[in-house]
Amino acid sequence: MRPVKMVVLGVLLLPLAEVAAFVLVASITGLGAAFMLLILASLAGIFVLRSVGGRGAVTRLRAAAGRVEISEVNLDGRGIATGLGGILLLIPGFITGLLGLAVIFPQTRQWLLTGFRHLLFASARQPTGPPVIDLEPEEWRHLPSPKLPPRKRRSKR
Repeated sequence: MRPVKMVVLGVLLLPLAEVAAFVLVASITGLGAAFMLLILASLAGIFVLRSVGGRGAVTRLRAAAGRVEISEVNLDGRGIATGLGGILLLIPGFITGLLGLAVIFPQTRQWLLTGFRHLLFASARQPTGPPVIDLEPEEWRHLPSPKLPPRKRRSKR
């Protein structure tokens, strides 16, 4: 499956997975405790976003969006990746909260980046069809018919 299709399918199935995760956590801890966990995760997301730089960081990111190449963005640094983790924590849900926590910590962030790169570039490494070799007219010649010669019958002894 192509990476774009996988992302679209994941975005469409995320709400269903979040509801299932909430029901599971609520059945284990109780409904009130599940809501409190969601509120605490959102508060943690606000705290992380404020620690990254608050409104000034968002304004600087918007101003630089047109001028920054994607290869120049340092995803291993504290800025953008930690901000993304804060946004994921802010979104109500246990799956996005766990993913946000994973993005905030450097060790798990590196593991996620490696897996994401492998997912995106795996289809680029695999050839999609037979290789095409473009030859000049003097570099090729016609071959005889691809049909095999008639089969010779063995003589019985």
